[in-house]
Amino acid sequence: MQRPGAAGADPAPQLPAGESAPTKAAEDQPSSWGDGSDGSDGNDDRLTRDKPPHWG
Repeated sequence: MQRPGAAGADPAPQLPAGESAPTKAAEDQPSSWGDGSDGSDGNDDRLTRDKPPHWG
C-alpha cells in the first residue's frame, strides 16, 4: 500500500539538468564494511590499507 504524497509535492522528482545521481558516502561503500567488493580477493591488500599510521 502506498500513501499519496503531500499536496504540491512532485510525484516524480528529477535531478536538475547537468547533475548526476548522488554518490554514496565513504561509510556506505561495501569496501568500508569489509565486503571485499572493491575487486581485491587477497587479505594482503586489506592489511596494507588498514596499516596503523605509526607503522609508517
